[in-house]
Amino acid sequence: MSQNCLIAEFNSERDFRTAIEVLDKAHFTADEVSIVKHADDEGLSELNAAEDTTPASPSSETTATGATLAGGTLGAALGSMTLMGPLIVAGPIFGIAAGAVGGGLLGAVESWGVDDRVAESYQTKVRNGARLLIVTGDDIRLADAESMLKTTGPTSLETFQR
Repeated sequence: MSQNCLIAEFNSERDFRTAIEVLDKAHFTADEVSIVKHADDEGLSELNAAEDTTPASPSSETTATGATLAGGTLGAALGSMTLMGPLIVAGPIFGIAAGAVGGGLLGAVESWGVDDRVAESYQTKVRNGARLLIVTGDDIRLADAESMLKTTGPTSLETFQR
Protein backbone atom coordinates (compact mmCIF):
# COMPACT_ATOMS: atom_id res chain seq x y z
CA MET A 1 0.00 0.00 0.00
CA SER A 2 1.26 3.46 -0.84
CA GLN A 3 1.54 6.36 1.55
CA ASN A 4 -0.85 9.23 0.89
CA CYS A 5 -1.50 12.31 2.98
CA LEU A 6 -4.28 14.27 4.59
CA ILE A 7 -3.72 17.95 5.34
CA ALA A 8 -5.95 19.57 7.95
CA GLU A 9 -5.74 23.35 8.26
CA PHE A 10 -6.77 25.13 11.46
CA ASN A 11 -7.14 28.83 12.20
CA SER A 12 -8.01 28.25 15.85
CA GLU A 13 -5.34 27.13 18.32
CA ARG A 14 -8.03 25.48 20.44
CA ASP A 15 -9.36 23.42 17.52
CA PHE A 16 -5.78 22.56 16.52
CA ARG A 17 -5.00 21.23 20.00
CA THR A 18 -8.27 19.33 20.08
CA ALA A 19 -7.38 17.70 16.75
CA ILE A 20 -4.01 16.57 18.13
CA GLU A 21 -5.74 15.09 21.17
CA VAL A 22 -8.26 13.27 18.95
CA LEU A 23 -5.48 11.73 16.85
CA ASP A 24 -3.52 10.84 19.96
CA LYS A 25 -6.50 9.04 21.52
CA ALA A 26 -6.94 7.14 18.24
CA HIS A 27 -3.33 5.93 18.55
CA PHE A 28 -1.89 7.88 15.64
CA THR A 29 1.86 8.11 16.13
CA ALA A 30 4.52 10.75 15.56
CA ASP A 31 5.56 8.69 12.52
CA GLU A 32 2.15 9.40 10.98
CA VAL A 33 1.46 13.00 12.05
CA SER A 34 3.39 16.19 11.32
CA ILE A 35 2.69 19.66 12.69
CA VAL A 36 3.46 22.91 10.88
CA LYS A 37 3.06 26.30 12.60
CA HIS A 38 4.49 29.77 12.07
CA ALA A 39 7.29 30.80 14.43
CA ASP A 40 5.24 33.87 15.40
CA ASP A 41 2.25 31.73 16.42
CA GLU A 42 0.44 33.31 19.38
CA GLY A 43 0.01 29.89 20.97
CA LEU A 44 3.75 29.67 21.46
CA SER A 45 4.19 33.19 22.82
CA GLU A 46 1.28 32.83 25.25
CA LEU A 47 2.93 29.78 26.79
CA ASN A 48 6.06 31.75 27.56
CA ALA A 49 4.66 35.28 28.06
CA ALA A 50 7.08 36.02 30.89
CA GLU A 51 10.11 35.60 28.64
CA ASP A 52 11.01 37.77 25.68
CA THR A 53 11.69 35.35 22.82
CA THR A 54 12.43 36.46 19.30
CA PRO A 55 9.89 35.20 16.75
CA ALA A 56 12.61 33.80 14.51
CA SER A 57 14.00 31.54 17.22
CA PRO A 58 11.54 30.34 19.85
CA SER A 59 13.20 28.31 22.57
CA SER A 60 13.05 24.55 22.37
CA GLU A 61 11.36 24.65 25.77
CA THR A 62 8.55 26.81 24.39
CA THR A 63 8.00 24.65 21.33
CA ALA A 64 8.16 21.44 23.34
CA THR A 65 5.69 22.82 25.86
CA GLY A 66 3.33 23.87 23.07
CA ALA A 67 3.28 20.44 21.51
CA THR A 68 3.21 18.53 24.79
CA LEU A 69 0.27 20.52 26.10
CA ALA A 70 -1.59 19.75 22.90
CA GLY A 71 -1.67 16.01 23.40
CA GLY A 72 -0.38 13.05 25.35
CA THR A 73 1.90 10.54 23.68
CA LEU A 74 1.64 12.11 20.25
CA GLY A 75 2.13 15.60 21.67
CA ALA A 76 5.17 14.50 23.65
CA ALA A 77 6.70 12.86 20.58
CA LEU A 78 6.02 15.99 18.53
CA GLY A 79 7.47 18.08 21.34
CA SER A 80 10.78 18.16 19.55
CA MET A 81 9.62 20.79 17.10
CA THR A 82 12.31 22.40 14.99
CA LEU A 83 12.56 25.84 13.45
CA MET A 84 12.83 25.72 9.66
CA GLY A 85 12.85 29.20 8.20
CA PRO A 86 9.87 31.08 9.63
CA LEU A 87 8.03 27.79 10.30
CA ILE A 88 8.11 25.37 13.21
CA VAL A 89 7.91 21.75 12.12
CA ALA A 90 7.57 18.41 13.88
CA GLY A 91 7.02 14.86 12.72
CA PRO A 92 8.14 12.91 9.66
CA ILE A 93 7.76 15.86 7.29
CA PHE A 94 10.75 17.51 8.98
CA GLY A 95 13.15 14.80 7.81
CA ILE A 96 11.79 14.96 4.28
CA ALA A 97 11.89 18.76 4.16
CA ALA A 98 15.41 18.90 5.54
CA GLY A 99 16.53 16.61 2.73
CA ALA A 100 14.66 18.54 0.04
CA VAL A 101 16.59 20.91 -2.18
CA GLY A 102 16.92 24.16 -0.27
CA GLY A 103 15.07 22.64 2.71
CA GLY A 104 11.71 23.58 1.15
CA LEU A 105 9.21 22.58 3.79
CA LEU A 106 5.93 22.17 2.01
CA GLY A 107 7.68 21.27 -1.23
CA ALA A 108 8.51 18.07 0.62
CA VAL A 109 4.85 17.04 0.52
CA GLU A 110 5.09 16.72 -3.25
CA SER A 111 6.11 13.11 -2.66
CA TRP A 112 2.55 12.57 -1.38
CA GLY A 113 0.88 14.01 -4.47
CA VAL A 114 0.60 17.67 -3.44
CA ASP A 115 1.42 19.90 -6.42
CA ASP A 116 3.48 23.11 -6.28
CA ARG A 117 0.53 25.52 -6.29
CA VAL A 118 -1.23 23.73 -3.44
CA ALA A 119 1.98 23.47 -1.40
CA GLU A 120 2.68 27.17 -1.94
CA SER A 121 -0.88 28.01 -0.90
CA TYR A 122 -0.49 26.07 2.36
CA GLN A 123 2.85 27.72 3.04
CA THR A 124 1.23 31.15 2.60
CA LYS A 125 -1.63 30.15 4.90
CA VAL A 126 0.85 29.11 7.61
CA ARG A 127 2.71 32.42 7.22
CA ASN A 128 -0.66 34.11 7.79
CA GLY A 129 -1.35 32.19 11.00
CA ALA A 130 -2.86 28.85 10.00
CA ARG A 131 -1.70 25.64 11.65
CA LEU A 132 -1.41 22.36 9.75
CA LEU A 133 -1.69 18.74 10.76
CA ILE A 134 -0.38 16.42 8.06
CA VAL A 135 -1.30 12.77 8.45
CA THR A 136 0.36 10.15 6.25
CA GLY A 137 -0.68 6.56 5.73
CA ASP A 138 -2.72 4.20 3.64
CA ASP A 139 -6.26 4.96 2.46
CA ILE A 140 -7.92 3.24 5.43
CA ARG A 141 -5.83 5.07 8.01
CA LEU A 142 -6.42 8.42 6.28
CA ALA A 143 -10.18 7.80 6.08
CA ASP A 144 -10.18 7.21 9.84
CA ALA A 145 -8.18 10.40 10.45
CA GLU A 146 -10.44 12.40 8.14
CA SER A 147 -13.64 11.31 9.86
CA MET A 148 -12.16 12.16 13.27
CA LEU A 149 -10.69 15.50 12.21
CA LYS A 150 -13.99 16.63 10.64
CA THR A 151 -15.36 16.84 14.18
CA THR A 152 -12.63 19.24 15.34
CA GLY A 153 -13.45 22.28 13.19
CA PRO A 154 -10.75 22.38 10.52
CA THR A 155 -10.77 25.30 8.08
CA SER A 156 -9.97 22.83 5.31
CA LEU A 157 -9.35 19.11 5.05
CA GLU A 158 -7.82 17.63 1.88
CA THR A 159 -6.55 14.18 0.97
CA PHE A 160 -3.80 13.77 -1.61
CA GLN A 161 -3.10 10.51 -3.44
CA ARG A 162 0.43 9.62 -4.42
